[in-house]
Amino acid sequence: MNLRLRLVATLGITLMLLWGITAAWSMRDLSTQLEHSLDQRLAQSARMVSGLLDRVPATSWNGEEDGTSVIPSLDGIACRVSSLRGQVVAGTHPEMNDVLAVEAEGYRYREHNGQRWRVYTLVDNDKRITVADRLKEREALLQQVRRAALYPFLLALVGSLVALWWGVTRGLAPLAKLQQRLILREHNDLSALPLHGLPGEIRPLIDSFNTLLARTRRMLEWEQRFTDDAAHELRTPLTAVRTHLQIARRVDGQQQYEAMQQAEAGVNRLTKTLGQLLLLARMESEDITRGRRPDPTLLGRALMTAMTETGSSDHCHYPQGVNQVHVALSESLLVTVLRNLLENAMRHGARGAPIEIAAQESEGMAVIDITSQGETIPSEHLSRLTERFHRGDHPQGSGLGLSIVEAIVTRAEGRVTFASGNGVGLRVTLQLPSG
Repeated sequence: MNLRLRLVATLGITLMLLWGITAAWSMRDLSTQLEHSLDQRLAQSARMVSGLLDRVPATSWNGEEDGTSVIPSLDGIACRVSSLRGQVVAGTHPEMNDVLAVEAEGYRYREHNGQRWRVYTLVDNDKRITVADRLKEREALLQQVRRAALYPFLLALVGSLVALWWGVTRGLAPLAKLQQRLILREHNDLSALPLHGLPGEIRPLIDSFNTLLARTRRMLEWEQRFTDDAAHELRTPLTAVRTHLQIARRVDGQQQYEAMQQAEAGVNRLTKTLGQLLLLARMESEDITRGRRPDPTLLGRALMTAMTETGSSDHCHYPQGVNQVHVALSESLLVTVLRNLLENAMRHGARGAPIEIAAQESEGMAVIDITSQGETIPSEHLSRLTERFHRGDHPQGSGLGLSIVEAIVTRAEGRVTFASGNGVGLRVTLQLPSG
């Protein structure tokens, strides 16, 4: 069942129940009030007859005159006038003695020839007046009144259901338009859906959907970018490996050994470049700061691991205070950042020159400086160090190391800056949340 039918069914059933209960209550109250009104008119009829009989000579009630006056009867209405001694003075329907022979004052029901009558007896001084209504006429009148009152209820109920269907259809029209718009969209159209003209209750849903579209669009862009980068960067190493393998098949001895070494070096470079691409893609597609902040990592321990992996232990110089600095970043990511920076310093710095490392904690941030000696980097190249595959004048490397560093630091709510000159080849300053 779709939303419109569910709403109409739920509201319609509720509306019918409410109208039904109201109608039943009204009919019951109407029946009671009509019954009460007819009883009152019956009593008023008895009092009217009593007032008219006050002009009758008193001898009629004292038994001084004989005979009974018979009043022409009307269908459905009966009346009898008698003295307190039981003498009938006047009346209708002489054969209805079982209905009209009532001594006590008040209302009651009587039955005659299978028909019920409503009887009222009035005792006024020396006379007794009994009037009766046949319930058949009362019930016919009550049915007419009920029908007259029920038709407006039915008309209002039908009108309410029609108005309900129209209102629900009109209220859900924006959803129908939105559905049609989605059906007609191109399969590759990931643009945000417009919010104009949508009810306020639907806007949070469309906002969430637009957020999902934006995330999907970013994921596709990252995948496309990774594919383009892989195709761009891996083509040259694969070609070199294939060339060296072809040479190795054609030569023997030392030349074959050298060709195999070159092919192996190409495979290693290819493996490292692919690993760097995968890591950069993961950094761009994941929010490493989502959820709780990771447990702080001791900078000294991460630095030792990075120096061991890069073989730069003999070149790195740092004070003991570096070992006491804590960084609010997972150990594996911090090691990755330090390893890429040390590799960059070893590869592009002056041969055999020391790598100076300093660190301190200030205002909730861990500030790490890694300085290498070498040629001054021009400002136009300095601003492009974090661009993908930018190698400057150095053909070695993949050109991804500093891009990965920037991606990790930025997503950890940190900052990375570069400086060169005044005898310094490159100074990299990291600002990361401290532990």
